[in-house]
Amino acid sequence: MSRVMAGAALGKGRRGSFLDRYYDLPLILVFVAMVGTISFFHPAFLNRYSLISTGTEAAYFGTMALGMVFLLSMREIDLSVGSIFGLTIIVVAHLIETGVQPWVAAAVGVVVGPALGAVNGLITNALRIQTIIVTLGTLSIYRSFALIISKDMVLEHNLPIQDSYFQVLGGQWFGVPVSIWMFVVLAAILHVVYRYTRFGFDVRAIGSNPEAARLAGISIPRMRLTALMLQGLLCSVVGVVAFAYLEAGDPVTGTGFELSVIAAAIIGGTALSGGHGSVFGALIGALIIAVITTGLIQFGVTQDWALFATGAAIVGAVALDAFLKRRRLLAAEKLGVTAAAPPRASQATGADEDAPVTRDGVGTGNRP
Repeated sequence: MSRVMAGAALGKGRRGSFLDRYYDLPLILVFVAMVGTISFFHPAFLNRYSLISTGTEAAYFGTMALGMVFLLSMREIDLSVGSIFGLTIIVVAHLIETGVQPWVAAAVGVVVGPALGAVNGLITNALRIQTIIVTLGTLSIYRSFALIISKDMVLEHNLPIQDSYFQVLGGQWFGVPVSIWMFVVLAAILHVVYRYTRFGFDVRAIGSNPEAARLAGISIPRMRLTALMLQGLLCSVVGVVAFAYLEAGDPVTGTGFELSVIAAAIIGGTALSGGHGSVFGALIGALIIAVITTGLIQFGVTQDWALFATGAAIVGAVALDAFLKRRRLLAAEKLGVTAAAPPRASQATGADEDAPVTRDGVGTGNRP
């Protein structure tokens, strides 16, 4: 078997409506309209401090959302992103407090994320269950590690904040915080990876049709492990940069981030059903969520309503995706194209994903 059949499954139904082909454009228009509306009633929203604050907020969970695009495209969800982010901050803070050179501590912190992502992937592959179930547990485990290491206290003493680590990563380049530069650069790199590399193709092929991808020779467990390690790496990189900016390690930092991360990816056009997504859309999605939060504050609305607005945005994005999916199915039916059959229960749980394939394309892994 070649990868042609996976490519066919991936490309099926791509020629659709204007919204199908140019999802990012209306997303940008929505973002511009929101900024314009808020600034019309509250011109102070466009001052430098407000814009930097909004951009920094978006950069933290938005960078993690870039990795979530890959996972959602594979029909996977990682709920432990906020805990990995928080644990990275605590590990770096603890090491520096104990006398480790800040840049060395930062290097160790960067390794924390991929390691924890690998743990998520190995458990998922070993138990052959959904990633969302595994990470629902590791979300609490990783957070408890942060509380244990910090002894449930904020780590902010004996920190050499004059060190170049804090000055460089916690500072600004050309008047813009490093976190925002990091967000934009990583979005550009991962956009290329997602759209134009074999790794990105395999991710989308798995989400489009897991069975076709498996028969085409794509190892779903290996791809899942790699995607989870990538997600963990992004969480730890953000954690290292965030700690340099915050100059303190709070063990509860990042709590609830998983909602914003998933929301940014979904609002940005990544389908929960898998098969397609947009890294650039996730960037815009993160900015939209940050603008909503800041805008509510400008209008004097309490922070509690920010969660309501984020949830409503998720529902709206999912509804739009469902609408576009129905449009694609109707268009396929008119053309006489049969929709791909949903994966069997064994594929849904990860069972026998690497079972050997005979010449007739029938896996032998389920045979007694």
